[in-house]
Amino acid sequence: MTARIGLTGGIGSGKSTVAAMFASWDVPVLDLDQVGRELTARADVVQQLAASFGNDIMNDEGKLDRKALARRVFADAEALQRLNRLLHPLIWQREAQWLAQLDAPFAVIEASALIESGEISRMDAVIVVLADAALRRQRVAARGYPDIALFDDIIRQQVDDEQRMAVADYRIDNQGDLASLEAQTRGVYEVLNRHYSLDSDRCRD
Repeated sequence: MTARIGLTGGIGSGKSTVAAMFASWDVPVLDLDQVGRELTARADVVQQLAASFGNDIMNDEGKLDRKALARRVFADAEALQRLNRLLHPLIWQREAQWLAQLDAPFAVIEASALIESGEISRMDAVIVVLADAALRRQRVAARGYPDIALFDDIIRQQVDDEQRMAVADYRIDNQGDLASLEAQTRGVYEVLNRHYSLDSDRCRD
C-alpha cells in the first residue's frame, strides 16, 4: 500500500515548490487544491454552489466566478465550512481513486487546508513548509496576486505556524533561498525513501 505523505503550509510558504521538487524525483504528487478547482468546473458542482451561495458567485456568462466565491468564503468562517462540506468528500473520493492506481512506496498529497479540514489522520506522515507572514505576503505580491485583502482573509482562516508545527513529522523552513529549500526537501525525501521503501520490501518478504 502506498503511504500518504501530507504536504501543507500557509499561502506563499512555498509548498507548491516543494511538491514540484518531489515530483522531479519521481514521487507521485497530488495537488488537492487543483482537484478542488477541477471539481468547481463541473456543472453539477457549480449548481450546488449557486444553490448554497447565491447567483452573486456567478459571472455574466453563467459560470462560476472563483474570485467572488473566494472573497465570500474567506471573509466568513461559516460560509467556508459550507464550501468545505460540499467539496471535501468529493476531493477525498478523487484522492482515494488516485491512490488506488499507484504502485509506489509513498506519495505526496499537497493541500493548503490539510490541518483545517480535520482529516490529517488520513496521512501517514506530514510535511509542513514554514515561512513568516511578512515574507509570504511579499512573495504573494511579487507573483502578481491581485487581491492582498483576500490574502489577509485567507491568513485569518488558516491555522498558524505553531499549530502546523504541532502536527509536523517533517519541517521545512523556507526563509532562505531556493538552494536551501531544495537541500532541506532532498533531506526529507531521502528519509522518506529509506523508510517507506524498506517497509515496502518487508511487506513483499
